[in-house]
Amino acid sequence: MSLLEGIFPVLALALAGYAAARSAYLKLPETLALSRFTFNLIIPCLLFVNMVHADIPTNFGVKFLLAFYLPVLFVYLIAVLIARYWLSADATLQSVFAMATTYSNTTVVGIPLVLQMLGNDALLPLFLIIATQNLVLFSLGTIVAEREHFDIKAILQSIARLLKQLLGSPLTASLIAGLTFNLLEIPLYQPLDASLTLMSQAAIPCALFVLGTSLHQYKVGHQIKPALMITGLKLLILPLLVALSMLVVFDIDPLWAKTAILGATMPVGISAYVFSIRYHTGEATVAAASVISTLASLLPLTLVLLLVP
Repeated sequence: MSLLEGIFPVLALALAGYAAARSAYLKLPETLALSRFTFNLIIPCLLFVNMVHADIPTNFGVKFLLAFYLPVLFVYLIAVLIARYWLSADATLQSVFAMATTYSNTTVVGIPLVLQMLGNDALLPLFLIIATQNLVLFSLGTIVAEREHFDIKAILQSIARLLKQLLGSPLTASLIAGLTFNLLEIPLYQPLDASLTLMSQAAIPCALFVLGTSLHQYKVGHQIKPALMITGLKLLILPLLVALSMLVVFDIDPLWAKTAILGATMPVGISAYVFSIRYHTGEATVAAASVISTLASLLPLTLVLLLVP
């Protein structure tokens, strides 16, 4: 399959979602309902089934996760310093800015693109990133945002709430359930397996369609300068450092490395916007960065697919 043939369905379905929302063919309540259906039911089916059947490495990807998160944390620190000394942002806005530069849209954009271009074998390393991204970045983000009025009890309570939310999330719960079945070698009733597999086949087109509808909801507004800085760090610096870490420093398996580099090249994830809402700061900037990075990510994603072995 050529690169154009692989990317064209991704673009076409996202454009269809955008057109449906832009033309008001689908009203906002309908697009929100479709989003809930996709991410609370269909995507969890995909994650569960693939995790059940995944060939999990003996070290469970510890080296892989280290190779991924060291560059992520380094870029996070750079973003905090830029926000503090260049944008004169307070601790909370620094944390929001840094979150946007490092949190990748590995679900809505990542799953369909990786599945389309790299195949089923690439889903396991992507799932490892999906399963850990919230825990790592939201925990770090909470500490950075609240460091000026440091209260260990309040921070621990925030992290505890985060863990509770993660365990209650259909995405995380489906990953944990699939992993449990896999590691304990619990057989999955074949008709149920077939039913969940059939349901999961709708995950990719629905996720891409929802991506298109979401682009219509967020406006770029007057946040061009910080949004462009976030986009530059997210789409250029982070993928380059992850590639260096994966291919040179840690010498990760080529397929896993390419998956991680693609993951790092994904646009700003919607959870970064959720994080900004939580602290009531930087919402417009993160929304603008999400739109700009989604539109601009095609070129670096294409380069990764072409250049990374």
